[in-house]
Formats: sequence, C-alpha cells, structure tokens
Amino acid sequence: MSLTQSSSGSSDRSLRHYELEEKILNQLLVLENEFRAHYAFAKKELTQQMEWANRLWVLAQRYILLKSTGPCCKYPEIYPAPAESSVLLDMTEKIKSIRNSNYRIYGSVKELRKSCIIFEELCSQLDMTVESPFIMGDTFHKPLSFFIELVSDLFKYMHASILRQRYSSHLIEPSNLEAVAKYKSVIEPSEDFEEYLTVSLTYCKCLRPKPIC
Repeated sequence: MSLTQSSSGSSDRSLRHYELEEKILNQLLVLENEFRAHYAFAKKELTQQMEWANRLWVLAQRYILLKSTGPCCKYPEIYPAPAESSVLLDMTEKIKSIRNSNYRIYGSVKELRKSCIIFEELCSQLDMTVESPFIMGDTFHKPLSFFIELVSDLFKYMHASILRQRYSSHLIEPSNLEAVAKYKSVIEPSEDFEEYLTVSLTYCKCLRPKPIC
C-alpha cells in the first residue's frame, strides 16, 4: 500500500469518526429535549393524580365509616344504602383515572426508550480511544462517557418510577387507607431529581441560564 493510499484511508476513518460524533451529539440534544418534555408531562400528570389521591383519602375514610357503622336502627336514613354505593362509585372512578394516567406516562417512557436506544447504538459504534474534544470534554463540555452514563441512569429512574406507580395504584382498594397513603408518598415530587435533571442534562455549560440573585 502506498503512502498516499494509507493517508487516504486514515483520512476516511477520521471523517467517518467525526461524522459519527456529530450524529451522537445531535441525538444527545434530542434526548435533552425529550427527557425534559417527558418530565414536564409526567409532573403535570402526577399533580392531577395527587388531587385524585387526596380525594381518595377522604372517600376511603368515609367508606370505612359507612361500612363499620351501617344503617342506624333508630334512624336508618342517616346512612342510607345509596350513600355507600355513591362513595364506592366515586372511588372507583378516581382509581381508574389514576391508572389511566399511569398508562399515559408509561407510554411516554416507552417512546423515550426508543431515542435512548438510538443514542446507545450510535455510541457503541464510536471508537472511544480517540482523544477528540467531544469524547474527552473541555471547559464547557463534560466528556461523552458522562452523558452515556447519565442517559442510562435517567431512563432507569423514570422507568422504575412509573413501574412503582403502576404497581402501587393496583394495591388501592376502597377500604385500604394504608394503600392510599402509600400511593401518595410514591407520587410526591422530588425537588432533588428535578434539580439534577435540569443541571446535569445540559451538554454545553455556556448555554445554561445565569442564576438569578
């Protein structure tokens, strides 16, 4: 092989490498937007779920009271049978709404996974031994290895969260106050995670908004 051919082959490999880096960067930027969009969507859903859960908490107490007290012998109209049925129906609707909400969140997570897979597959093709600025990072950019791990960790967290929500929602029963309380704790917002998502999932530090004093 001549020196010219060797140089040409090396140049082609370098070109393919940097083209692949560009694809990975573009996919990483797509993931930045998709992670944030999913989190905003899930946060909105969980805010509504908390309202339903708070209502369930009240209804569960009322239902337990109706079941334990029963109709009054002297004044049967105090706890008429339709009251129990009405509370039960209201609770059933709230539980169904919560489960449907979790189904929507789960669907969003599944879509997010597709983008994560594209990112992972592109990264698997990259020669990580090349000491390029994109791989190594610099003053304003974290190394690629950081984002590979971050994408994996964020998805695992979001996936585990929705699985936990779906499981906990199926434990809710009209006479189980503990299950309702448990579910409320499961969907409590995490300020630490929101801050972690906002700060960590930004490729370029120079693009971060300046803190407000």
